[in-house]
Amino acid sequence: MKKPYKIGLTGGIGSGKSTIAQIFKSIEIPIFNSDTCGKELLSNDQDTIRNIIHTFGHHIEKNNLIDKEKLSEIVFSNKEKIEQLNQIIHPKVKLKFESWVKQQTSHYIIKESALLFETNTHQLLDKIILVKAPVDIRIKRVCKRDNRTKQQVQKIIANQIDPNSITQNADYIINNDEKTLLTPKIIKIHNILNQL
Repeated sequence: MKKPYKIGLTGGIGSGKSTIAQIFKSIEIPIFNSDTCGKELLSNDQDTIRNIIHTFGHHIEKNNLIDKEKLSEIVFSNKEKIEQLNQIIHPKVKLKFESWVKQQTSHYIIKESALLFETNTHQLLDKIILVKAPVDIRIKRVCKRDNRTKQQVQKIIANQIDPNSITQNADYIINNDEKTLLTPKIIKIHNILNQL
């Protein structure tokens, strides 16, 4: 049997990737969420936990677990530290994704990830969907969702890849600006992907 087409879904924090992934899920497209997978490794994978404590220091350890708040304070304000964290987590996420894909039978699947380009995993996918939204809307969404301050969110955005710099690498762009409905845009892309 032919493997499913691998479609990347990416965009900066607060752009609405997860909302879009949920709509794809509602039309029965399998979704692999890289960020959730990474968080599970941070919580449950002893090798990952040891590696991160060794790299970032014992002060991020709490009851033999990683204090995620402390870790995010360190990495979100420093691109070099984000890179170090990605080097620990992403090879494992990649392996989990590969074994997950083997179990799928649909025409295409979606890999949702904020870091497709930073980790170069976009090169392993067939098509890329980029979600974009105005910065002020993104900040408002994340402040509300994660209970962060505007400054904290601006810091995270500043350390993420600029969506405009990767527009030419995307096959499909969804503008999630709250002015137009998302579902018709998604159905349109779904119909195209089903013809691959």
